[in-house]
Amino acid sequence: MDPNEERRSMKALKAHFDTLHFVTDSMQGIQERCACGQRLVRERAPAEVFDYLPGKRFFTCKEYKAAVGLCSRGRARFHENEAGKCEEYKSLVVKLEVENQELKAEVEKLLARVSQLEYAHKGGG
Repeated sequence: MDPNEERRSMKALKAHFDTLHFVTDSMQGIQERCACGQRLVRERAPAEVFDYLPGKRFFTCKEYKAAVGLCSRGRARFHENEAGKCEEYKSLVVKLEVENQELKAEVEKLLARVSQLEYAHKGGG
């Protein structure tokens, strides 16, 4: 396939999928609740703030900054827990490696014993 034709085809497919994404987003409607669970407040910007778009609409939450703080504290707590789990996993891995070495040594002893028994059984001893 010609590289230019392939590029045009990919761009057309991307545009199609973008359109599908926009349609599905529009079907969901405008979000009514913030991530913190509070209702969103619909506001309009004063003309002096957005002089190129007077009366621009936007949505705010009174508890947004508090919710962001809670999320960051929750994230920090999550990472602390993960670090603790990581140390726990490391210690378990070390224990398993030691146990694995012990089992390998035991298997080698058993194989040597089997060899001795086979030799004795064949009449060599």
